[in-house]
Amino acid sequence: MPTTSTILEAVGSHIDANNATLTLGTNITYGYMPETPDLCVAVYEYQGQAPMETFGSAAFEVDRPSVQVVVRAAKDDYPAARNLAQDLRILLAGVSDTTINGLRVVRLASNGSLLPLGSDDLDRPRIAFNLDCFVDA
Repeated sequence: MPTTSTILEAVGSHIDANNATLTLGTNITYGYMPETPDLCVAVYEYQGQAPMETFGSAAFEVDRPSVQVVVRAAKDDYPAARNLAQDLRILLAGVSDTTINGLRVVRLASNGSLLPLGSDDLDRPRIAFNLDCFVDA
C-alpha cells in the first residue's frame, strides 16, 4: 500500500488492517457513503482544532484535524450498526504514538459518544462517532 499523508487515509487503513469484515475500496470509503454494499464505513475529514505551534523552523509541530466515521448496516439492523461503530470507536481511540502508512499519529481521541444518524432511504441504520486527531505536521 502506498505511503499516505492524510489522517483520512490513515484512519481508513487502520480500520482495514484491524477488522476482518471491512476492506478499503469495498466497504470502507473516504468522503462519501456509496449505495452498496449495505455494510459500509465512510470516513470524513472536517475542521479540527488549531495546530500546536512552536518556536523553531516549522510553522507548527502538531496538526489537529478531526474525523467522523459513519457506519451503515443492513436494513433494520440497528444492533449491527451500533456494535460495529462501538468496536471501531474503541479500536481507533486506542491509537497513539504510531505511524500509519507514513503518517505519524500522536493520538486519536474520541470526542463524544456514538451518534445515531437515523436510517437512510432504504431503512439502513447509520451510526457515527467523531475523533480528535493529533498528527505530526
